[in-house]
Amino acid sequence: MAYQPDVREVVRSRALLSDRRFRSLWLSQGIAQTAQNAILFSLLVVILGITGSSIHTSLLILAFILPSIPMGFVVGVVLDRTNKGPVLVVTNLLRAGGCILFFFFHGNEWIIYGISMGFATAGLFFNPAVVALIPSLVSRERLVPANSLYNFTLTASQLVGIVFVAPLILKSAGADGMFIAGAVLFALAAALAARLHIAHEEREPRLPQGAIFGGIPTDFRESWRVLLSDRYSFLALAQLIMSSTLVLFFAILIPRYMRDVIEVAPDSAAFVFAPTGIGALVGLRFLPWFTKKGKNRVVVIGLLGIAACLVLLALVEPLADLLKQAPEPINPTRFLRISLLQALTMAIAGPMGFAYALLNAPAQTVLHERAPPEMRGRIFATQVVSANFISLLPLLIIGAATDWLNVPVVLVLVAAVTAAMAVVSAVVAGKEPDEEPERAPQEVGT
Repeated sequence: MAYQPDVREVVRSRALLSDRRFRSLWLSQGIAQTAQNAILFSLLVVILGITGSSIHTSLLILAFILPSIPMGFVVGVVLDRTNKGPVLVVTNLLRAGGCILFFFFHGNEWIIYGISMGFATAGLFFNPAVVALIPSLVSRERLVPANSLYNFTLTASQLVGIVFVAPLILKSAGADGMFIAGAVLFALAAALAARLHIAHEEREPRLPQGAIFGGIPTDFRESWRVLLSDRYSFLALAQLIMSSTLVLFFAILIPRYMRDVIEVAPDSAAFVFAPTGIGALVGLRFLPWFTKKGKNRVVVIGLLGIAACLVLLALVEPLADLLKQAPEPINPTRFLRISLLQALTMAIAGPMGFAYALLNAPAQTVLHERAPPEMRGRIFATQVVSANFISLLPLLIIGAATDWLNVPVVLVLVAAVTAAMAVVSAVVAGKEPDEEPERAPQEVGT
């Protein structure tokens, strides 16, 4: 039977967007995250053009994620003890300023790395603040559609920024045009965040009064204790870390894949990988139906699907050679004005986007459902810090391996790790609980 959306879900989603404050938060989130991903991809193309080395593209990713290690432990505590609305405004304005700096100083890779560290530090507060603000803006019965919309926007902004916005602007206006566009987008996101005027953050349980930075080690030990005490929360955290690492991996490898494997300029990624976005939208459309069978089961299917697509991308050249030997009627180059390598890549990209849509949203939903309300800021900051810290070594290895080996070999290695994560998820989760527990607010030491 085809999936039919619940009428109540549709009504609640429309009601959410009719709420001016939630609509402003949603638009600010989507615009800022799209700009963030577009700027990252653009910088990767710029760095590859300057250095010609994947090691330097890994160093760029390192510059983006390194600030989260010392600062990430502060972010959650600050968010739990301050008003989050102004945080969104300030972080977007600072990133708009970073885009202006990129515009003037993107001719040297080391200057780019320095600006990137400041740019990334400003952005550390944004996503956890958005997540923690949602319960302050919507009623309890609207939390599920609100979280679903958040996850949809998170995934869509990654795809739109990396696959569409950055390549299209780079191709038409160059890096200068992309940095100007990024500054405009961040300024617009700041203006939307300024319209929130949050007056009801008191509905969230607040930490005891005291110095903002006091008791940070104790606070984060408590957040890790909560995560480790619940295997479903911890598994969801691990899956989200895997999801974040895969996005960074794609960002690093797409320019080299375009240039070395299918022999197309990196700024043509918008066309070649457009099916990824289409596949993701289809996957997200049917996600509510899939998750009725169990959220972890959906994540396992998504991980296995991504692994299979990575192997196929690695084998695109041998597959093209086989098709060249096929009878002329089934050779796609007869009716498509693209190369056979491009056609095969596009055919694989669609299912890969579909599989990725099954990975991120269910895991994030589990963490939303099981996180104690008074610890939301710290738990979602822990997610970001952990993802960035754990991905450091693999990303550096991938950059070096791509230079020393080749892109297809690296794709197969990443596919093996992704498949292993799917097996671990299936074994650790076991039988999923029928209902998520209601967590009572816990008293947190400072």
